[in-house]
Amino acid sequence: MTVKPKSARDIMIPLADYPHAYETQTLREAVRLLETADIRFGGRTSMPRVLLVFDANNKLLGKVRRRDILRGLEPDFHPELSATHPELHFQAEIDPNLSELMDADDTDRLHARLDRPLSEVIIDLEGRVNADDSLMKVVREMVGDDTHLVVVLENDQVIGVVRTLDMLPAVCEGLY
Repeated sequence: MTVKPKSARDIMIPLADYPHAYETQTLREAVRLLETADIRFGGRTSMPRVLLVFDANNKLLGKVRRRDILRGLEPDFHPELSATHPELHFQAEIDPNLSELMDADDTDRLHARLDRPLSEVIIDLEGRVNADDSLMKVVREMVGDDTHLVVVLENDQVIGVVRTLDMLPAVCEGLY
């Protein structure tokens, strides 16, 4: 008896079960989504590391990680960096003691930054596979894009995600 190899569809978390938001939602809303979401899959419960972000037409735009939200809260010590790649914010040598100089007004401005839209901190999400792709193709996509999460597509629509957390047990059990 031949066992049909598992596909991305077999180990994906359906989109309805994975936290996602819209580009117009705020950083504050994203924090609440991440705080309250739990993903139950494969007998485990875990917290999401990222939110998928969609536009008003339900087109996937990218993702927002916890650190992207934190980046969105940073004061604009170097506003010229905001137009460049998001990771460059962390490469700029900014004296960490500058935060000690913040007064109550600055703290209020920091809290106000929570109302910024997700569109200001979104980053690309490269990893994509088709629902019927083999698990080995999913592995190649994850490794090639150096990511822990890939979206699963069917007819060019996002139907779910596969995480390394769920991928590793499937591969170790020989389900590929």
